Amino acid sequence: MSTSNDSTLPAILGGKPLRPEGPPTWPPAWEEVTLAVKKSLEEGGWGQYHGPNTRLLTERLSSYHEVEFVELCCSGTFAIELALRALQIGPGDEVILADYDFIGNFNDVVAVGARPVLIDIDPHNWNLNPELIGEAVSSNTRAVLVSHLHGGVVPMKRVVEIAREHGLRVIEDACQMPGALVEGRKAGTWGDVGVISFGGSKLLSAGRGGALLTSSPEIRQRAQVYCNRGNHAYPLSELQATVLLPQLERLDQRNQARAAGVSKLAESLKSLSGLRLLENRAPSV
Repeated sequence: MSTSNDSTLPAILGGKPLRPEGPPTWPPAWEEVTLAVKKSLEEGGWGQYHGPNTRLLTERLSSYHEVEFVELCCSGTFAIELALRALQIGPGDEVILADYDFIGNFNDVVAVGARPVLIDIDPHNWNLNPELIGEAVSSNTRAVLVSHLHGGVVPMKRVVEIAREHGLRVIEDACQMPGALVEGRKAGTWGDVGVISFGGSKLLSAGRGGALLTSSPEIRQRAQVYCNRGNHAYPLSELQATVLLPQLERLDQRNQARAAGVSKLAESLKSLSGLRLLENRAPSV
């Protein structure tokens, strides 16, 4: 993005000055979260290995996403690695992903001993271009890892269609868009495995944390076996689950507010030369 000078933006944005203190903190203070933490502290559940709010969060995420199983874990980054391991992807295997992606996704593929195979992005939204998947498939290709980044949405119906043609598994990284709809379904529910994050910048925020979503009992079992080292070795804590539950209740409302904010900002910025907003387009086939 380029502008002639900083004074241009306040005029475009209704004459209001930019925030001299920078953007507001996230996550903001919410009374519901404060009350939930206070209750957990008073009742003593916050220190349990497998407390009531962890179980409740698992159930509500499962219901919200309409998937059979949810495996909570320490981060969205680890959830991607866990998905790969649960799909039995390892040394000698290849995983297709976009050449522009979160660095952790490349590292997770390498961590399980597999080889990342990179394909180009859709120039309109800087996300994976499904029409290039077929060209990258070899006899060693086992899966496609798809991320929705920066408001860009990958057409998952087409991804799944192409993956099935080539006998590939699909991992859908919905870490940046929990609760968003992709072609009529919740993000993270299109593939064999979906992943969401509870990192500090997310609409569902616990500072850290993540979850694996699947409706396959085999995938869920492999994920649980890998994490079980006498206890869950990569857990989401009871206190993290406590702060996430009231946020989940407001997730749809937050997504609506964010969408309205993005629309307002896009309208305000459309007259700036040298700036092109990301654009999600329907697949060509």
